[in-house]
Amino acid sequence: MQTTRTWAGRFLLILAALACAEPPTADADESGLSDGIKRAMQALEEAAPEVATDATRPGFHLLPPARWMNDVCGGFHYRGWHHVFYQHTPYSDQWGTDNGVGWGHARSKDLVHWEHLPPALMPADGHDNRMDASGSAFVDGRGQPVLFFAKTPRSGPREQWAAVPVDDQLIRWRRLDIGLAPGRSGVPAGISRGWADMFVFEANGRVFAVFKASNGLLVEAQNADLTQWKAVGRIQGVAGECPNLFPLEDRYVLIRSTYPISYMVGQFCAADFAFHPGGNLVRTLDYGYGPRRPGPWTRGLYGTTAFQDARGRTVLMGWVSGFKEGRGWNGCASLPRVLTLTGDDQLIQTPLPELAGLRDRQAAWQGTLDNEAKVLAGISGDMLEIRARFRAGSAATVGLNLRPEGRDSGAIAIRFADAELDVAGTRVPGACSADGTLKLHVFFDRSVLEVFIDDGRKSVTKVVYPPEGQRLEVEAFAESGAAEVVSLRAWTLKSIWHGP
Repeated sequence: MQTTRTWAGRFLLILAALACAEPPTADADESGLSDGIKRAMQALEEAAPEVATDATRPGFHLLPPARWMNDVCGGFHYRGWHHVFYQHTPYSDQWGTDNGVGWGHARSKDLVHWEHLPPALMPADGHDNRMDASGSAFVDGRGQPVLFFAKTPRSGPREQWAAVPVDDQLIRWRRLDIGLAPGRSGVPAGISRGWADMFVFEANGRVFAVFKASNGLLVEAQNADLTQWKAVGRIQGVAGECPNLFPLEDRYVLIRSTYPISYMVGQFCAADFAFHPGGNLVRTLDYGYGPRRPGPWTRGLYGTTAFQDARGRTVLMGWVSGFKEGRGWNGCASLPRVLTLTGDDQLIQTPLPELAGLRDRQAAWQGTLDNEAKVLAGISGDMLEIRARFRAGSAATVGLNLRPEGRDSGAIAIRFADAELDVAGTRVPGACSADGTLKLHVFFDRSVLEVFIDDGRKSVTKVVYPPEGQRLEVEAFAESGAAEVVSLRAWTLKSIWHGP
């Protein structure tokens, strides 16, 4: 887990680099950072000691140094680094638009080990702007990174703005009015006040964007540097929040932050400004949240962004929420997921293979369980990865327990029975693979559970708390009959904050 010293030390290196870069902007000092961003960084420094001792704070998921994290707003690869941005409230561990909502920023060489950078966006001082709401990030045809966000005044409607970097390290950003406002650039004057989450994508060499709360509004860039836009039509299928529309293999995928989060696969036609979903089929992307919100800010996987990494893979990251309040932090990013498609338009989510570099101690077992449970010897901890494959046989129920070490109660249970998988209370239908086996790939990170089922055809992401301070053991079980454990492997995992 990252400490105050680590964050402060890296900040000093950043300032040293900036001293050799371009001159500061008019509203900044010699560091080039605005007063609003420097205050946000100071607030994070002050909060860091509070979060450093929290045993439930994730250790191998990306999250801010402290305070509230929201949607993952954008990502791209640029000059040897992957950059990811997320909506961030640096002054509070609770959501609130009066708390100064901007964009946090982190970078990584491998999408596993991360380095925090100063916030990329914060509402400008002295202006009628209470938040820089979610959007997306994009690298234009000239190789220039651009951020797109929803400027949200305290009075009046939202406008979509952009920001471009002032320096090659992408530390300082210059904000731009790109003309996307109610009554301008073809945007309806009466568009919903909530329109935001501008997601930019490319099709046939042209650049488009979609939004939430806009009745499917589609806009197209009118110049190469993406500073002029025009409304060109409306598309079907956009729902919920944070729409992600992007090419994948020979098709287009539309991800919608609904309850639960969902997706459609089809074709986008630039000529007639239309998305044609195959059969209008809506599938669940992740079962961790929905169909009804059980409590405030409990959304499982939500607020996603899709982008291409250095190897040309399409990677998805999203916001995970539902954590306990009053701990100085709240929210994290999901593990990066590599996306592929099957021939029948099913989205496959594979945990980033490079995560295997975090593996430490390991253990394995295979055999038969006859109405019994077996603890995997030699493995316990609060950061775990598990790969298991079961053949149910005559057993009525098979599965895994992540149980507190030496205790029979308080386990996080993953149970398969009657053709349904129950992941800590979340039910997933049709979890078996085509060969009749149950395949599970589980990550547990102190309070975050991510389960990939049937080689990534289904997933569950949720916040789950075991008894605090307890190391967890891995237990396989079969009830009311015999089952074969074809393979069971588990690893303890290392923190992402102490790597390369």
